[in-house]
Amino acid sequence: MKIGIIGCGNMASSIAYSIKQSIEAQLFCYDIDIDKANRFSQVYGAIRVNSEIETVESSSIIIIAVKPKDIFDVLEKIKDGISEKIIVSIAAGISISKIKEVVGEKKIVRVMPNINISVQKGVMGICFSEMVSADEKEKILNLFKSMGEVIATDEKHMDAITALFGSGPAFVAHFIESCVDAAVKLGFSRQESLNLVLTLFEGTVVNMKNNMLTTQQIKDMVTSPGGTTIEGLVEFERRAVKGAIIDGILKAYERAKNIL
Repeated sequence: MKIGIIGCGNMASSIAYSIKQSIEAQLFCYDIDIDKANRFSQVYGAIRVNSEIETVESSSIIIIAVKPKDIFDVLEKIKDGISEKIIVSIAAGISISKIKEVVGEKKIVRVMPNINISVQKGVMGICFSEMVSADEKEKILNLFKSMGEVIATDEKHMDAITALFGSGPAFVAHFIESCVDAAVKLGFSRQESLNLVLTLFEGTVVNMKNNMLTTQQIKDMVTSPGGTTIEGLVEFERRAVKGAIIDGILKAYERAKNIL
């Protein structure tokens, strides 16, 4: 499999790392920043090419991993070389119909990954244009399944996936940071606090998954009448922490719908 990657930033690096860990593929890469492309090539064994169109000519699957504001410039440069090749866009908020306005009726895949693909624990939404065949869909799904959990969905859900799972690692990190700061306030060192809080999150997730526990069951198991846990939970409710989290995700969703 020959895969071209246009844009060599953080998400492209996570994708390349996961591909190299999971499947046999020849990678080609291009970035307008030559130093960045050279580093990418050295780290992931990709062949650095000299232009966007050369990436397309070298590959059967082309992953466009540039910022949403830059994707249309890239599409203009490659549109005449696409032919029957598969274009994969990971640009948040850019619909298949907007891509078609530049390249026409081509084989287009829209994917919303998150940074956890670098450890094969990503959550990705994926949808396809009508030109992508059943066999090609299977090939693309298998490619991204090597990186984590894949949700094949109608495009109408992609902005919600962007807000929940694309932005999600930052939201989770924000909550982890809050717990770490609390531990530091209580007298633990920052490194010790981080290690303990990460173990807390990991243990809770593994417990819930292995024992098929709901969030409410976890809370019931920990909360005693008049105890410390209910005191903390009541304070969270008083401060509307849950509502603030929901509102933050909804704000991210609205932004995903209006990214440009």
